[in-house]
Amino acid sequence: MEPPRSIPDNMLSEYTLNGQIPVIDWYINGMIPSQSNIWSSSRIQSFIDRFTFGKIKAGAHGNEDYPGASLWHVNVCEKYIDAVKDKNIAVIGSIDPWIEAILVNAGAKSVTTVEFNVPVCDHPVIRTMSYDDFTNSTYEYDAIFSYSSVEHAGLGRYGDPLNPNGDIETMEHIYRSLKPGGLCVIGFPVGRDAVVWNAHRIYGEKRLPMMYLGKFKELEWIGLEKNYIYTCPVQNNGPNPIIVLQK
Repeated sequence: MEPPRSIPDNMLSEYTLNGQIPVIDWYINGMIPSQSNIWSSSRIQSFIDRFTFGKIKAGAHGNEDYPGASLWHVNVCEKYIDAVKDKNIAVIGSIDPWIEAILVNAGAKSVTTVEFNVPVCDHPVIRTMSYDDFTNSTYEYDAIFSYSSVEHAGLGRYGDPLNPNGDIETMEHIYRSLKPGGLCVIGFPVGRDAVVWNAHRIYGEKRLPMMYLGKFKELEWIGLEKNYIYTCPVQNNGPNPIIVLQK
């Protein structure tokens, strides 16, 4: 069954915060037949070789889906090196191991990728686990990274159950899985609040504070000034800066 093309009437109020957030149409059927996702040693090594700090800074690492994002992650790893080097880190949502490669090059002790379609991986530093196993685990990480992932939670785009608060619940799991003082390094579309059904959410002055749960401390934005969310027009997409939060 394909994802619903519109928000069910009985969920509309929750998705829009009682009508405060507009709904914009952008429908994507992201359901694909289940298939193996193989992260072979050679594939991972190719990312590690590409996404070195030096190559990223020189712009010699090749194309990336989110221009600038790899450099922003390098900036985080250098500024918060004590939260990364020799530390145990999780990455929430990952199709290709580019963030994982940056973290390995930053000296992370271990990197655990959390995915619904769990990659098969035998790398000595990178391991993988299912989202269900992550939410049921009591393990605490030194830092958790997530980029262009949480904004999809609960919209049904990938066949996941509809849940108006799926993104907030994911943030709760991230918070619980961090050690005290641990960092959450996250990126998602920001701008004027919108539910772009069913592509993603855009986080602005209404929904963005909800993602902090009243518990995370905002340390900084990288790649964009926060004032953007108050000055830009309503649109169906937005930039994905990095927001550094602390438990």
